[in-house]
Amino acid sequence: MSIVKVYNVIGIMSGTSMDGIDCSYIKTDGVNFVSIINENSYKYSQNYRNKLKKIIKYLNNIKSLKEEQHIKKFENIVTNKFIQVINKFIKDYKIKHSSIDYIGVSGQTVLHDPKHKKTIQLGSCKKIQKKLQIKIVGNFRENDIKNGGQGAPLTPIFHYYLTKKIKKKICFINLGGISNVTYFNHRIKTGLNNMVAFDAGPCCSLIDDWISKNSNKKFDNFGSLARKGSIKKKIIHDFLRKSYFSKLPPKSLDRSFFSLSLLRKLNIEDGAATLNYLVAESLLKAFYYFPNNPELCILSGGGRLNKFLVELISNKLEKSQVLLTEKYNWNGDSIEAYAFAYLSIRKLLNLPITFPKTTGIKKPLTAGRIFSFI
Repeated sequence: MSIVKVYNVIGIMSGTSMDGIDCSYIKTDGVNFVSIINENSYKYSQNYRNKLKKIIKYLNNIKSLKEEQHIKKFENIVTNKFIQVINKFIKDYKIKHSSIDYIGVSGQTVLHDPKHKKTIQLGSCKKIQKKLQIKIVGNFRENDIKNGGQGAPLTPIFHYYLTKKIKKKICFINLGGISNVTYFNHRIKTGLNNMVAFDAGPCCSLIDDWISKNSNKKFDNFGSLARKGSIKKKIIHDFLRKSYFSKLPPKSLDRSFFSLSLLRKLNIEDGAATLNYLVAESLLKAFYYFPNNPELCILSGGGRLNKFLVELISNKLEKSQVLLTEKYNWNGDSIEAYAFAYLSIRKLLNLPITFPKTTGIKKPLTAGRIFSFI
């Protein structure tokens, strides 16, 4: 009987909501999750968030590929932030460098355009490796996009193995900057190729942008402002008429795909209520693409803390039980950080990460690049 090697891996994730960097330190063998050692989230300052928004605005206005040479100056800003946070995480939890086998880094997404095979994630894995002197695994989207995939979402394989002991039809819903869904049926033995995953629609990025635009707050705490507002169904209808929602999956979204222009005449409460309702409606539409209705929906990501949004989702998905990740003792803020630590070891072992029904590639592929000592 062969002994399965278990690795100690740090996972780093900064999502499209751009609220901070999530860090996790886990044990995994690249198939089973094994256990959590440490985890924490490090919030961005408003000044840094504003920098990221300016970078995104600039990159979305690039007319020529030649102008992408300017990306390098932006990359240093993000790389230095990643190094600073990783060092702080290691120091905060007194983690010995020698005990860390790998660090999995998901860069800061600033542009995602799979139609034109173009995705930009800032954060130089090479520079992070050189500074920390720890092996880094990154560039997770690259191989998938080169082979005709969407390059996202990348976490479904982790969702699958994380929930393997729950023998139900499950939809794992990540309420991040964008909402994405993963469906699988643990009641029967089906191959990983039967997983269905895609971005369902806008989520925290649009709601947070609306709140910060109309107040001095970064987000709507617990959805308290949204709860006071009136839902404008005509605006919801106009949003949902966008071709993305009728497009067959696999499919993925860029943060900048949706704008707040339809809400410009609304007060802050009505706008917040309407956007929350949009998130719930887009999730309901996503269910049309599943082979069966899920018995259980598990919510992760920052949006799960928005009580008003969770109530709307529970009401919309009335045929499913809706629970937060905390019900299973998983920190909903850290799920994607766990995932990129896990994906790092799958890359090391040359195991598949993306699949035909998750990103649209022709056959399962491994992904990522290992940045080791020179």
